[in-house]
Amino acid sequence: MQERIVGLTNIVRDQELQHVVMPLVAADHAWSAHHLYSPESHLFLDSWLCVSASEIWAEWKRKSWREEDPPERHATNRIRLRDVMPVDFLSSSDKALSPVISGVAIKPYADRLRALQEAERVHEMMSTAAYAMQKEVPGEFLSVVDRLWFGDDRPFQAARDAFRHVETELERWETELEAERSALARSILGIVPGDIVTSESQGKLLRLSVTSVTLYSSGSSVGFMVSGIRFRKDGTLGKL
Repeated sequence: MQERIVGLTNIVRDQELQHVVMPLVAADHAWSAHHLYSPESHLFLDSWLCVSASEIWAEWKRKSWREEDPPERHATNRIRLRDVMPVDFLSSSDKALSPVISGVAIKPYADRLRALQEAERVHEMMSTAAYAMQKEVPGEFLSVVDRLWFGDDRPFQAARDAFRHVETELERWETELEAERSALARSILGIVPGDIVTSESQGKLLRLSVTSVTLYSSGSSVGFMVSGIRFRKDGTLGKL
């Protein structure tokens, strides 16, 4: 079962999926349940094992042949894979990460990086303009006056709604930009969350279980940030 779970985890990481699902059969698990229904209830139960890059959980669906008894779906709490399986079993080998990333590694992604920088520049320009306008947006008092003076037209309220829409779009754009930063950093560095990387820091060897990867660019320079949980000297996880 552990080997199957490792295989599913590798699929999630390689294909950049949220999680994968494997149907469970009687041989895959043991039942532990209270007697909630009598045998004549004619219930059917399907269960699945769900595996992400770092977590594992089970889901199941109960259904009956009676129309008045609608199906129900439940799920267990999510458990970290490293809490139930040996850490070294989940990763075939450590990945060495150089403290300095050469331009050769970045060059194949130059066009994508320039597109990201341009999108960030436009986003920053729009954010600056939008929040400069925030002082001009009518306050709550004018919104009340708006309703009394203008009835259904409410120009002040329309201005407030328009600004909220701009705020929402800017937040969505920032989320998309961060996702692209992370995806681009993963492509350049060749690592994904869940990998174990080693690097030299201040003359000492650093071993890290990766939780997130991103980058920051300015002009012709690019910086990478790899976050994760460090390994202790005894090889166990837990040092932030």
